[in-house]
Formats: sequence, structure tokens, C-alpha cells
Amino acid sequence: MYKLSMKLRRTAEDCKNAEKDRDEALKNPLVPGARIIHSEDAVPVYVNDTACRQWFYPLSEVNDLGLFFYIEKDQKTDTDRPWTVRSHPDVNVYYYVLEGCGKVIFGDKAGDYETECYDFQAQELVIVPREIPYRMEGDWKAISFHARTGVFGTVAGTTRFPHPVITVDKPYRPTKEERDHLKEAGTYTCYDQTYSKELSFGRAAGIRNFHADLQACRSDLAQVTEAYQNNEIYRAVTPVDEQTGVTENIEKAKKNASVLGARVLKRSDAPAVYNANAGLRQSSYPLTWTDDIAICNLAEKLAESDKERPFDSHSHPDIEEYKFILSGSGSVTIGVGDDTCEEEHYDFKAGDLVILPRGLAHVDAGGYTALYFHTKQSVFGKTPGDSLYPHIAYVYTRPPRPTKEEEAALNDPGTFIKMNSRETYNVYCPNPILRVEKNPTDMTHLRPDLFPDKQEGKG
Repeated sequence: MYKLSMKLRRTAEDCKNAEKDRDEALKNPLVPGARIIHSEDAVPVYVNDTACRQWFYPLSEVNDLGLFFYIEKDQKTDTDRPWTVRSHPDVNVYYYVLEGCGKVIFGDKAGDYETECYDFQAQELVIVPREIPYRMEGDWKAISFHARTGVFGTVAGTTRFPHPVITVDKPYRPTKEERDHLKEAGTYTCYDQTYSKELSFGRAAGIRNFHADLQACRSDLAQVTEAYQNNEIYRAVTPVDEQTGVTENIEKAKKNASVLGARVLKRSDAPAVYNANAGLRQSSYPLTWTDDIAICNLAEKLAESDKERPFDSHSHPDIEEYKFILSGSGSVTIGVGDDTCEEEHYDFKAGDLVILPRGLAHVDAGGYTALYFHTKQSVFGKTPGDSLYPHIAYVYTRPPRPTKEEEAALNDPGTFIKMNSRETYNVYCPNPILRVEKNPTDMTHLRPDLFPDKQEGKG
């Protein structure tokens, strides 16, 4: 579906482009962090645990994501180099499948969780719940990411090593060197954003076991005649957001009913709608309360809409928005309609990760397809919106539209909106900004007693 061409080595031109983007970002030096990471700047690494080549995008400590990578999985590794069963404490891990198909299998031999198996294919979102062991099979390519801070406020890994992994088994590898570099079961390891360094805590993952109910040792207590089955209890008392229309997958998830949330969201679960504010076709994957990601939308924009239906300028206070370009090309301009910052301009193409800084207005142009998303909690501990409406936007411009219906759907500058994850409801809030003006710090001439050097300079 989406074919990307990833590089194994950077060229001199790639380095020059990165330097150009860095200089562009210096127009607003008080806002640190990259605005765009091009595909050629992603770091290629062969990961022994997955037996896959993966390209890691060099995120920094100011980013709300803990990890972002592109992965290529070959089916032959299912037999000669199987995926290591592992889990990720404190955060969900998301895989958006670009092409091919495969399976994700949840559960482990210890029996802590019942086995669940799901098929997936291109344009589907695989969600790996926190702490649940899993492995993947098949022939496919995908992007993968997770938040730095989970929806429950827990931080992934450590500040410098924000990708946590618990190794559950030690699978077969054909060479001694590969076998020697596999972790022992129970090992807890945290990796940095480019998978170049790791912080190992050894076999510190903890030992899971079933609690021993010893009430039979108490003759003075009334005895329970029937043992409770936990999954049946959770199924009976806990309402769930089914999210997907695939009945079979809904039933499979009930095997581990205490683990809320869909495991795979199909393309059909995200019906396409028209986003009049952006002038594009949009499909929102139906995320739920237990997700660490607030929104995950597939956007399809036509280049010709730049004339009749240009993008509105808006920002997302307190949270970064990410856009991964799946196909096509275009540009983003930061600061349009906002007098408090300088305008920055960046060109993007397929394979690039656009990072829109929290609170900065932005406008897109061009013809492209992109997956855009943001986390529910920022790296600074901020939660935009609320549990029900976690997607927020502040509007700066109201561009023209050719029809009355579209005109009516647009929002005025100064509008502050909260939206649910599926963007089916808008909550209009009071404008949090009364006015913006330059801080009057240029009156040093009025206080020669505090700034004598200024007066001397005049003489």
C-alpha cells in the first residue's frame, strides 16, 4: 500500500538539508526540538530480538514520543529467527502497517495471560497493551511508536532510555554470536531513541505467580464452595468500548477481559469523513480511554485544494502533533497568523516525520497522505483537554471556502476547541487568550539609577 525507500547511509546532501532545517528552527530559538526528521536521518539498526532491520528516528528529550521507528519484517524469520516474546511496561506500543500482512500473538507459556491471535494487513493499527507479552509473524512493513508517558501517568523507561522491554523467552538463533546477544528471560532493558545504547537492569522483571488462597486453613471462616474465574467476572461487570466492527476480534479480547482496549483496528473501523477546516479527507481510528495516544488519523490531501480550500492555521496547546508522511509531498509553515513567533517553512516527502511543536500555529500545503497523531500526556506532564475530549486546537485563521456549508463549518480565529478521539464531537471553550502584546522591557532609559551603563553609552 505505502512503499517507502529507506536509506542505509546518509549523503553530504542529506547533512546539508538537516543543517538547513536546523537553521530554520533557530528563527524561534525559545522553542527547542526538531520540526522535521527526514527519512534519510533515521538510524538503521539490525535488532536481534525481532530479527528485523529497523530505522529509528532520532527523537530528543523534549518530544512527547519515547520511540518512533520504521520496520521491515521478512516471513522467513518466523522459522529461522523467530520474534522474541517480550512486553513493554507502562506504555502501549502501536504498529501502523504500511504493506504486507501478518499475525500478532499475545500471551506466554507461563499462562499468565490467555493466548490471543490476530491477523493484520496494510492500513491497520496494531495496539500492544502495556505489560502483555507478544510476538509478531508474517511478511510486512510498518511504522511503530509509543508515548514517553502513559495515560496513567507512568513514564516509559528512564529519561535517557525511554523504550522499556521485558524479555519473556529466548528463541532460536542459527549463529553463536546471535545467541550470545539474546537477553535471558526476565531481563528488564531500556533503550535510547536510536537503539544505539541500552540500560540493563538484569533479571529484574519480577516473578509472576497466582496468589495462594489459604482460607481452607481457617476452620473458623465460612468456606467458599466455588472458585471464581477472573475473566468471567471482568466480562460480567466491566463494560467495554468495542472499537472494532470485527466480532471475532471482540470475542478474542475477552480471553483477557481485564486488559481493556482493542488489539487491532481495521481500516473499516475508521470511516472516511470530510474535514472542512483542513480541506481534506480524514479517517479517525477509534481509540479509547486506555490508549496512550489521543488521536490517530489518516489524512488524504489533494494539492489542488491549496487554492480553493487552503488549510486553516491552528495550534495544539500543551502537546506536540506528529505527521508521518506515507505518500506524496508538501510543506508545513509554522507561525501563520501568530504575531508572537517568526514563520518557519519546511518541505516534506514520503518517509518524513513532521513534529509540530506544542502551541505553535501551523499550515500544511501540497498533495500527500499522512498519519497524524499525538499523545494524551506531554513530556512535561501536561494533559491536553480531558479524558473524554483529549484533542485540542486553537484557531488562528479562517480561510475561504467555495460553499456555504463549508464556510459554516469553519471556526473563527480565537476559537478554542476540545474534540474526542474520533473527532465526532466539538466542545467550544472560552478563549484562553485575552490579548497578546510585547512585554514593555524597553524602558531602561527611565531608570538611569539601575542602568548607568546605558546613560554612559549615550554620552
